[in-house]
Amino acid sequence: MSFIDSIRQIAKRLFGVDPVTTQAAVSVMEKSEADYLRLGGYNITAIFAARLAAFTVSESSVEVIGDNQRAELIGDVLTRTWKKSKKFVSKAYGTGGVLLIPYVTGRKIYVDIVPQASMLINRMNGEDLRAVSIIADSTVRDDKIFCRWTDYDLADNGTLTIRQRATDRTGKPIPLAWVPEWAFIAEEIRITGVESLPFAYLKNPTDNRISHGHYGVPVTFGCDDKIKEIIECQEDIRREYKLKKPIVGMDQTLFGQKDGRRYLPVTGLFMPVTPSGLNATGKLWDVYDPAIRDSSYYTRYNHLCEELEKQVGTSRGILTERVTNAATATEIKAANQDTYAIISDMRIAIEDAFRQLAYAVDVYANAWSLSPMGDYDLAFDWSYALIESSQETFTQMVTAAATDAVEAAEIRQFIFPAESLDEARERVSEISRAKADLSDQLMKQALAEEARRNPVTMEYDEPDEE
Repeated sequence: MSFIDSIRQIAKRLFGVDPVTTQAAVSVMEKSEADYLRLGGYNITAIFAARLAAFTVSESSVEVIGDNQRAELIGDVLTRTWKKSKKFVSKAYGTGGVLLIPYVTGRKIYVDIVPQASMLINRMNGEDLRAVSIIADSTVRDDKIFCRWTDYDLADNGTLTIRQRATDRTGKPIPLAWVPEWAFIAEEIRITGVESLPFAYLKNPTDNRISHGHYGVPVTFGCDDKIKEIIECQEDIRREYKLKKPIVGMDQTLFGQKDGRRYLPVTGLFMPVTPSGLNATGKLWDVYDPAIRDSSYYTRYNHLCEELEKQVGTSRGILTERVTNAATATEIKAANQDTYAIISDMRIAIEDAFRQLAYAVDVYANAWSLSPMGDYDLAFDWSYALIESSQETFTQMVTAAATDAVEAAEIRQFIFPAESLDEARERVSEISRAKADLSDQLMKQALAEEARRNPVTMEYDEPDEE
C-alpha cells in the first residue's frame, strides 16, 4: 500500500473524510522532502533553498501596527515566528511549501512549522482551502511513534470545526492523553464567524507545470538531469585526484618481516622492486604520471552550474561566483535581476501567509478570550541589498533629508535596521537635545572666556544731590 493510500485510509477512519489529494502530488512531495532532507553528499536543492532564503528575509522585518492589546498579541506571535523565517522559507524553497499552524496552550499562542506533505486536501472553494486533514505533530515514547492528526472543516455558514485525534504508527487510534504534551488539547471545538482556515500555507511560487496544482514544488523542480550531471562531474573530479597518488620503488629486501623485525609494508607509498628492476608482478616499471586535468574538469563543472542556475531562473552567484565588479546601483540590479524576481515573488507569498497567520491568531484570540478585540495592520520592511548599493542609497537618503522628503529617523533606521521607526525617532531626539545642550555649554564657556580676557568697566554718573 502506498503512502497516500495509507494516510487517506487513516484520515477517512479518523474523521470520515475522503481526501482529493492525488498519488502523483504526494509522490512529488515525498521525493522533494527526501531530497531536501538528505544529509549525505552534495545537496544542491538545499544550497539553492538556503541562499535564496537568506536573500529573501535577511535584514527584513514585519511589524503589527495598532495601539491596542489585540495588536500587541498578534505582534508578539508574528515576531516570534519571524525569528524562524530563514528556516521555514528555506524549507518552502526546498520542498515546495510549509504550513504555519498556530495553537493555544497556557493562554499563549505558539506556531508549528509543518511540511506540506503532511497535509491532505479534502475540499476546496476555487483556490481557497475549505477542509484539510494534517499530521500536525509526532513524538516518540518508549521507542513507539505516535502521531497527532488535526482536521479542519470550514462550512459555508462560517462555522469552523477543529477535530484532534492521535494514533500509533500503524494508524490505530489512541487517547490524546497518552502523550503528556497533547493531554490539554480538546478533541473537538467549533468557532463561528470564520472566513478562512486558521493557519498559513506558504507555497513556493515556482511553476509546477500543471494547470491545477494545489501543492507547491521545490525551486529545482524539473532540474533532476542537470543536477545528476553536476554530481557525476564532482565524482569525476574526486576520482581524478584519488588516482593521482605517488609510488616509491624500494628494494624488495626492505619489505616483510625477518628475525622478529618488521620492515616496510607493501601498501601505500612504497612498492618492492626486484634486483632486475621488475616490480612484484614481474613486469618492468613504467612511469605513468599524467597531469591532473583540473582545468578541464572545473571548466565543465562551472559550466554545468551556470546552466542549472539558468534552468532554475536565478542569476549567477548561487553555485557560481557572484559578479562583483558592478559599481553602480543600476549595474548591481541588472546583474541580480533574475534572482531578485524569484525572491520578490516569494516575498509576496510571505506577506499573504503572514496576513493569514495574523487572522488565525485573531480568530483564536476571540475564541479563547485572550485579549479584547481591536484593529491591526501589518507592515513589511524588505531589504533591497541584493539590487542596491548601500552607499548610493545612503547618499540618496541624505539628499532627500536635506529637502525634507524624509526625516532623520528614517536615515538612522537605514543604518540600524533593528530599530523601529519610533525608536529611531526617540534616539534622534536624544542626540539633538544632547547636541543643543553641548552647543549651549560651549557658547557659555566662550562668552565667559571672552569676558575674562576683555573685562568691561562700566562708568556711570552719580546722581545729583539736591
